[in-house]
Amino acid sequence: MCGIVGQLALSSTSLRPEAVFQAARLLRHRGPDSEGYLLVETASGACELRNGPDTASGIAYSPLDAPVAFAPDLVFGHRRLSILDLTPKGHEPMALAGRDDLWITFNGELYNYLEVRAELQAKGRTFTTECDVEVLLQAYDEWGVACLGRFMGMFAFALWDQRRKRLWCARDRFGIKPFYYAVSEGIFSFASELKTFPILAPQACAANLPQFYWAVQFNGTYNPPQTFFEGVYELRGGTELLIEDGVVGEPRRWYSLSLDEARSRYDYGHPEAEFLRLLQDSVRLHLRSDVPVGTCLSGGLDSSTIVALATAALDGGRMNSFSVVYPVDGYDESRYVDLVTARFDTIKHVTTPQPDSDFFGQLGKIVWHQETPVIATGVVSQNAVMRLAGGQVKVLLDGQGGDELMAGYLLPILVHYRALLRSNPAQWAASFPSFLFQVWKRYLPSFTFREFLARAETILRYGGDRIHFLRAEPQALAYERASQRVPDNLPGADPLNNYLYKTVTCLTIPRLLHYEDRSSMTYSIEARVPFLDHRLVEFALGVPAEQKIHGAEGKAVMRRAVADILPREVTQRKDKLGYPTPFATWSRTILRDEINVLLEDRILKRDWYDAALLRRLWKRHLEGGMNVDRLLHNLITTELWFDHFGKTG
Repeated sequence: MCGIVGQLALSSTSLRPEAVFQAARLLRHRGPDSEGYLLVETASGACELRNGPDTASGIAYSPLDAPVAFAPDLVFGHRRLSILDLTPKGHEPMALAGRDDLWITFNGELYNYLEVRAELQAKGRTFTTECDVEVLLQAYDEWGVACLGRFMGMFAFALWDQRRKRLWCARDRFGIKPFYYAVSEGIFSFASELKTFPILAPQACAANLPQFYWAVQFNGTYNPPQTFFEGVYELRGGTELLIEDGVVGEPRRWYSLSLDEARSRYDYGHPEAEFLRLLQDSVRLHLRSDVPVGTCLSGGLDSSTIVALATAALDGGRMNSFSVVYPVDGYDESRYVDLVTARFDTIKHVTTPQPDSDFFGQLGKIVWHQETPVIATGVVSQNAVMRLAGGQVKVLLDGQGGDELMAGYLLPILVHYRALLRSNPAQWAASFPSFLFQVWKRYLPSFTFREFLARAETILRYGGDRIHFLRAEPQALAYERASQRVPDNLPGADPLNNYLYKTVTCLTIPRLLHYEDRSSMTYSIEARVPFLDHRLVEFALGVPAEQKIHGAEGKAVMRRAVADILPREVTQRKDKLGYPTPFATWSRTILRDEINVLLEDRILKRDWYDAALLRRLWKRHLEGGMNVDRLLHNLITTELWFDHFGKTG
């Protein structure tokens, strides 16, 4: 896991290597173990590799400020977090031994690199390192760009092919690892994080105001290829980009999910056994590491399953588990954390964040790392878990994806029942009363009758989450229509799985993966997500809706699959919390005065907003008549974004 950055001159434009050096140093948190740079004159093939100090070995390499004997028009930068092959042989940028015609800067992990390596060795290829990056280079040399289909993993990289004078950039199937790029003043720039672009391509970095209008109105941050900078773009998951002859091509998809192929490959006759088999193998591969591995643990079904399977794979070893708990009604998951840590004898680490006098300063640091407004209040808790793990482990397994694949939320269940009403009214009529009763039992105890009436009034008056408080709303609506590119339907999928496919590809998972990547890399931790092994995704989206949903409860297949592994209290949990953060409570008490100052002195002075409506919502929130904590968090973190990145707003 690392940070990558680079530039390629598309014409006769000269490059300043110092810009890449400076940008790479902004990414030190992604790779504190070493830094490296490649300088190439592409016409002649002349190249020079420079490496900064290796913190593990203490070896010092060529000085970065030494004069260059040629005028480079390609510069790669790399910050290394050493996970596999901890020796200097694993440094990047990397080339094949004895050759200088293929170079790569790579971020991520290829979990099945040992299997692909063995296949290449059978073809007569020899290896000089023990790392997955060399496997990718050898695979490209053997199979070309088609090598991507052989890998299981998470990655974003740029590979320079001197023979073809071609820069090849690619991202993993679901966009677990980030890749951004810009074309400005005749230079193609790329990097792992947006914060580098004011250095690499300052002309491309005006604040993208329509993106902000859309984000604050519709609670959205993932809108590729758009980003919050006007001229900086995101390469989507499962796509690649070729730059040849000074021309930046259009991104093209290298991976598409096919249910026909899934149904020929996986055992749908025994869905519980097949689910468990695939997840066990995914966890086994995700545990490959030359450094300590731990797990996040919320006490929910997904993270608890990861703990159970990882512990079993260790064959007698103990996992480090990291949890955040709050002794607050509606947020307290400590009972389930305790059950799981006791069952699997984990080395338990727990933290309970509390806001202090510098809460908004700390939140500003989170925004600097996230590089977007932060809608989810749970990012505060996620950040605390990663901080707790920092310095103790370098790799963390997390449970992102289980809910999206197996219908763990209420909304996809509603999608299923709406589809059932259209396709089989008789079956809907027979099952829907029971569904409503279960929803009533499950959700009504969470709040008082007064709160229930207040929520109902909010939905009737304001339309739920989409309260129209943005004066620029017509622009936001137009932007949503033009830019929010929901993928095509998944051929052969039932309505539930078609919706879940969209949550994986654009509605939910990409945003959660962004949060996960930035929160973990803040503390130089590689976060891995076993549920997003593409084999498991393909299988899960082919499991019929009626096998996933039982009444008002989703994840039925998964619950049965792990029933003999986890405590029954965990498999039968009725609540869904994730990374719960009591920001609603804090905003009404400890943080009330500071939020009020932010609203009146800054937020409500923007002409974007209907200030009178926002004041009314804030007042209702303080009185307990409604809860707008996500909206408040969004508005506040939008302001903090402008503090760091966009004074033009």
